[in-house]
Amino acid sequence: MNQTAYKVEKRILRRGNGLESLVDMVALAVVLNGSLVAFCVLLWFASLWGLFASIQVLVSSCFSWLLLRCLAEHLRLLKKISGQDFEGEISGSREEMVWGCSLCGHTLYSDEVCDACNAQIVAKEN
Repeated sequence: MNQTAYKVEKRILRRGNGLESLVDMVALAVVLNGSLVAFCVLLWFASLWGLFASIQVLVSSCFSWLLLRCLAEHLRLLKKISGQDFEGEISGSREEMVWGCSLCGHTLYSDEVCDACNAQIVAKEN
C-alpha cells in the first residue's frame, strides 16, 4: 500500500544549552578576562616592558576568543548539516525553514519521500 503525506513545519522545544552556546560564553569570558589581565599588567609594570606584555596578553586573548567563536560556528554548521537543532546564529544566515512529514513528524531531507515512514511527499493544494 502506497502512502502519501504533506510537508508541515516542524518545531521542537529544547531545554538546556547546547555545546555551541557554552563555547560562545567561554569565548566571551576569555576576552573579558584577558582585557582585565592586560589592564592589571599595564598598571603593575608601568614601563615599556609592561606595555609590551599588556599588548601581548590582549592580542592572545583576542586570538583565543576568535578560535573559540570559530569552534562554536563549526559546531552549529555540523548540527545544521546533520539536521539537528542548534542554538545561536550561523554567520551570514538569517532565516531557515525546516520541513517535516505530516504522517510521522520526521524531518524531511528529500522532497519526494519520507526517510522514516517511506510516505510519498505530494504538493499541498490551497
